[in-house]
Amino acid sequence: MSGRALPRSRLDNLIPSLVEGQALIALVPATGELPWAAAAAWDVARAATCGGRRVALVDLLIETPTLHDVIGVTPTDGIVDAFEFGVSLNKTAHQVDGVFFIAAGSNPAHTGDVFANPRWRKLQGGFRVEGALLLLYVSAGGLARLSAVPDGLIALSPDGYEPESSIGQGIAAAMERGIPLLGVVRERWTPSPAAAAAVEAPPRASRAAPLSPTHGREAPKRRARPAVVAITLAAGAAGGWVLLATAGESFRARLGEATHVAPSSPPPHPVAAAPVPPPPLHVDSLPWTVQLAAYGTFEKALALADRLSAARRPAFIAPIATAGRSRAGTVWYRVLVGAYQSRDSAAAGRAALWRRGGAPRGQGKLLRAPYSLALAGPAVPDSLRARGIAPVRWGTGGLLVGAFETPEQAALARTQLKRAGVQATLVTRVGGRP
Repeated sequence: MSGRALPRSRLDNLIPSLVEGQALIALVPATGELPWAAAAAWDVARAATCGGRRVALVDLLIETPTLHDVIGVTPTDGIVDAFEFGVSLNKTAHQVDGVFFIAAGSNPAHTGDVFANPRWRKLQGGFRVEGALLLLYVSAGGLARLSAVPDGLIALSPDGYEPESSIGQGIAAAMERGIPLLGVVRERWTPSPAAAAAVEAPPRASRAAPLSPTHGREAPKRRARPAVVAITLAAGAAGGWVLLATAGESFRARLGEATHVAPSSPPPHPVAAAPVPPPPLHVDSLPWTVQLAAYGTFEKALALADRLSAARRPAFIAPIATAGRSRAGTVWYRVLVGAYQSRDSAAAGRAALWRRGGAPRGQGKLLRAPYSLALAGPAVPDSLRARGIAPVRWGTGGLLVGAFETPEQAALARTQLKRAGVQATLVTRVGGRP
């Protein structure tokens, strides 16, 4: 492993000096435990605000966004909407615990275009001018495509990472681009004196001079809670997130009627942010699945699901109510196989399905559908099938119904269960690794 160890319990003491004078820092998850990495990224962002510095955190894990769940917001718009659809960055930002958070937002038409957008360089210049800090929560692959070159990189991994791994090689490639590795956020590990001496601490960066001036349909957006605190980007006294022709995009925070505190005048006794409790060990969220088909009748969907189950590939059946132009109230029964932690693992599962003859090669849409209905009580699958409901056994005896992209999609299945006298709770799928 390489890089300075940054124990999570000491981030409030370590991070402010580590990022001093830098405008753009990449926070790269170097672990498969994405809920842990997201919580660690949030800890880094809050620690960076100690001393009164203005900090913005952007979720660039576009295909598997998790930061909004850790922070506790469900935003409508995010960075994708700002870059692709012209939504004001001011509208996308949520102020939580002193950090301005911008979520991933809608699914982009082309993910690479978000990373390659030239506005990243302008934002980096603007944040530098204002003495503020922009944190990007981004994968090693996304970092390689980013148009701006961050001033530093912090890896996130509870047990450290191996340089020989694919993520380690991605971090090495970033360092070859001139991005210094500032450290590795770990869980509960402090190096021994010998190990500490062997790890070279990154150089303190000097303050740089200011730069010169879903299935055939659009994926739904995530909903926002109403309280959104304004962020403004300004040139001189002008307000708003402004794309400046020469000076880049600069950052200035305005919190209601509160008086602005300059970064050079920190409060005398900064209060440490409350730590986010780590997720349970060996528990991973499983939001991704593979949609093999969508039928107009439950019987056809059930026949395919039963064939998959006979081959030990349990499949979800999700009834989705849609409104077409010719008629309202159409119901499609989606057949979705598997539950995966990431889009890449879902793609690997689909490839395995093709190899083993479970589906024709080329069939299967990768879908982020994290929600299912968990049944309460001793529900009997056969009795529910007669009502157009096909539960799937999950974990130690539990039953789940459907895999849905949004809570709203689960409304029809919830109604069916209610009519059957079965209580159901909307949950996100989780499970232990084998």
